[in-house]
Amino acid sequence: MAKDALNAMSLSRATLYEFGPYRLDPLGLDLKRLDESVSLPRKAVEVLVELVKRAGAVASKEDLISAVWPAVIVEEGNLNQMVFLLRRALGDDYIDTMPRRGYRFKAAVRMIEAPCCIDSIAVLPLGNLSGDPRQDCFADGVTEALITELAKLRGLRVVSRTSVMRYRGTRETVPQIARALRVQVILEGSVMRSGDQLRITVQLIHGATDQHLWAEAYDGVIGEIFTLQNRIARDLAMAVRGELSSDEQGRLAMLRSPHPEAHSLYLKGRFFARQLTGEGQRRALQYFREAVQSDEDYAAAHAGLAECYVKLAYFFGMEPRKAFAEAAPAALRSVELNNSLAEGHAVLSLLRLLNDWDWSAADEESRLAIELAPGDSYVYWKRGVYLRYAGRADEAVAAHRQAESLDPFSLIAIQEVGWPLYYARRFGESADQFKRAIELESNWDQLYFGLAFALAELGRRDEAIEAVRTAVRLGPDNPLNHALLEYVLGRAGEDRQAHMEFDRLRAKWAYIPSWFLSIVWIGLSEHERALESLEDAFRDHEPCLVSLKVDPAFDPLRGYPVFPDMLKRVGLQP
Repeated sequence: MAKDALNAMSLSRATLYEFGPYRLDPLGLDLKRLDESVSLPRKAVEVLVELVKRAGAVASKEDLISAVWPAVIVEEGNLNQMVFLLRRALGDDYIDTMPRRGYRFKAAVRMIEAPCCIDSIAVLPLGNLSGDPRQDCFADGVTEALITELAKLRGLRVVSRTSVMRYRGTRETVPQIARALRVQVILEGSVMRSGDQLRITVQLIHGATDQHLWAEAYDGVIGEIFTLQNRIARDLAMAVRGELSSDEQGRLAMLRSPHPEAHSLYLKGRFFARQLTGEGQRRALQYFREAVQSDEDYAAAHAGLAECYVKLAYFFGMEPRKAFAEAAPAALRSVELNNSLAEGHAVLSLLRLLNDWDWSAADEESRLAIELAPGDSYVYWKRGVYLRYAGRADEAVAAHRQAESLDPFSLIAIQEVGWPLYYARRFGESADQFKRAIELESNWDQLYFGLAFALAELGRRDEAIEAVRTAVRLGPDNPLNHALLEYVLGRAGEDRQAHMEFDRLRAKWAYIPSWFLSIVWIGLSEHERALESLEDAFRDHEPCLVSLKVDPAFDPLRGYPVFPDMLKRVGLQP
């Protein structure tokens, strides 16, 4: 059997220490006496681990402090206090004080093996050791590939790319990162590319103890990159699981390798697709188009195309008919080429919902995406979009919370939780969620867009106007921000100013979604004109009509006889 396979399988079992009636788990930092946990501070258990690992030998105070409090300046008294607590819990028969030298664990220690269960992992950005900054994108691509593959394992929480990339070049320690991301283990590594030659090294580290669990190096040529990535992912999967189900083995099977040039273009597209701007999406589209031209059977590139068009319609005011006319064939082609590609089914679920108003198909596609990649934040976001518009508020909040858990520093993941809370009439919680995202990044207009809606429903009109004016300032080229300004001004009783802004809006933009014009008329208390605008939205088959059932903004129209019929036309029950 290959050396790396042996290494991977050995990780499925962990070493425990037994002494007297006690059993110490150094990975779980758990001390048990006769199968009952002993209550001790975390740092006290960490000190005990270091002493037990050196049983019979003197551990200096300097070594203990360095191991238990890495990169932190602490006084010797902190260590002495932890030893005092250990002696109080264990008695005086285990730890000796060696004057002016340190401490010694004096009891006999037995090492045993037990099954090891790893349920969460973060793959940190692989370092680029090539000496060429142009290879950063390549190293990032390997990082993302490993994250994507591990996300296919059921029951394993895999932190998404957005959240791990903030730790590129960080000075934070592994324990600090593990605590911030709430994971058991961290994967670190590097990529060295020289001409056609390639070396990828990876090491798995236990987050709480900084203990190295497994490491391996993989050598090959650039043409073998996909085979190498797949091999690493399978070894890692074995490392954290010990064995894989036949279903998991099938998901990790490599169907085909895309053309290297197409993959390089795809990675550049992914880079720009993550930028939360319309310009970023348009640049990503260009790279995805070139990737498809280079390899027309590259399923992930087709999915990327579809996703960008949906984002442009969903976030940045692109005319839906044009956006979905491009997105639909790309999404369908993606799943046709690779029916096990989770992102293809996820974006197809959005198209079935927003373009086709086919609620059952959207339900099915979003469920399938989660089955294919249960550790992927992206698929839970898409599932949450379907659930919130279907009026399944609690399920929607749970799906978006799961997306946020998998990607805790992602602006989209955080802010998207705010929308199902808003639709569920939990306006205070919704506003707080948008503010959390703003604390992380204060320069994205969409965050203030959502906040303004929530504040308007709370009756905090001045704050709502301030929020939407910030959205307009940050996103002056997005007509939806300007439409929301008129709505909020109207709700605040500022009719004259709202009408002035409304005139500017219609003079500046040739296309404004009729759905948003209806919102403006509601703000101005002109309900008949709002209903006329909704009819225009139906004529243009606008995607935002799926929110009619749940959006509080439409509450003033619900008593009109035509409104229940509008819900039926979009495929919903009144």
